[in-house]
Amino acid sequence: MKSVFSIIHLFLLQAVFANPEREIEMQTLEVMARETVDKSNALSPETPEAEAAVERWVDFVADMNQKSVIEKVREVYADSAYLNDTLKEVQGVENFENYFLETISATDKVSAEMLDIAESKGNYYLRWGMIIKFKNLNSGQPTRTIGMSHLRFDSKGKVIYHQDYWDSTSGFYQYVPVLGRLIKAVKGRL
Repeated sequence: MKSVFSIIHLFLLQAVFANPEREIEMQTLEVMARETVDKSNALSPETPEAEAAVERWVDFVADMNQKSVIEKVREVYADSAYLNDTLKEVQGVENFENYFLETISATDKVSAEMLDIAESKGNYYLRWGMIIKFKNLNSGQPTRTIGMSHLRFDSKGKVIYHQDYWDSTSGFYQYVPVLGRLIKAVKGRL
């Protein structure tokens, strides 16, 4: 039995460190470098405009539903914005809208509560607690996870860069049939 867990553990490690994900990681770093805060085209920190931009994003994720995504996504994100939420990489506000609507359609509820907000040199770090109630996962029970979003805003107060950091294993994958049982078993053996 121990060898089965070793094989599963090895499989999961290979999945985590496989080239496609490293490519995504490299793409994320390239976008991050490209979207480096340009003082002439960035929102000045500690201004009412910066506070309003952060508040728009906080309001957007506080209670996401189909109506709110359609109404607010273009107010919050720039046309060429970049998103990597650890599950998917998306570029452009139109693609954001489609991705968010697709995600929302698989849920009964998505909400986030801000736990902490910090800013450094035009980079904003928002730590949150999120509750997601999936229609077909976890027997319809809400899942809870904690994460952080790294945001950058353009001079108009719209998000141009959005990178999420969260434990997708605990917040999502452990609820997927079969895979969830494997993940829980491997975690139990570590």
